[in-house]
Amino acid sequence: MKPTTLIASLLGALSLEAQMVSAPGLGFLRAEYGDTYSYLETGYSFKGFRTLGLSAYSFDTGVGPSFEAEVASVNQLLKRWNGSNDQANVYAGIGLGRGRCGTRSGLAAAATLQADWEDRKWHIMLQEQAIFVPGGSRLASTLHLGWAPWLAEYDEWAPWVYWVIQHDNGLGGGVSHGPQLVLMYRDVLYEFRVMRSSNDYHAEAGLRLLF
Repeated sequence: MKPTTLIASLLGALSLEAQMVSAPGLGFLRAEYGDTYSYLETGYSFKGFRTLGLSAYSFDTGVGPSFEAEVASVNQLLKRWNGSNDQANVYAGIGLGRGRCGTRSGLAAAATLQADWEDRKWHIMLQEQAIFVPGGSRLASTLHLGWAPWLAEYDEWAPWVYWVIQHDNGLGGGVSHGPQLVLMYRDVLYEFRVMRSSNDYHAEAGLRLLF
């Protein structure tokens, strides 16, 4: 099956937003820029629904030392439930590399656990990302609740409207929440959101790409 046909089949039934592991035989790029937390991940998906790639994380709340890590990572689809019009998934990921917390640097490790459910109109996802570096650790929790205003085909712009809740356990972090607009077209997904924390509002953006 050609990659474009595979992508069309995937997006025709489900949202790319939910896929921590892409369809086998595809490369992927995911990037997110936030007010206190940003990350970049790229890699390739193999048969057996396993991906190998590189991930970079950056935490900076403006309070205390900054926190960064770059790791080689592997993600695995642990379980999938397919219904007639919906799907549920559980994914896990681990990574190992280098990291820094302020002036301290050395071995870094990362772990991710994600569970999601969706049909063509509704989507819910919970993701936990833990990063460990010398001198500290961070846990980022994200809950996505989404709705598609209308159903779109592969060759059409497909909008999703989300409410996002995030928690960063670091010094100066905390809970933030707000609306997010997701636009999908073919194998590209764009994210735009406005988040409110305890102090102010801030804009964030994300990108997902299959190739």
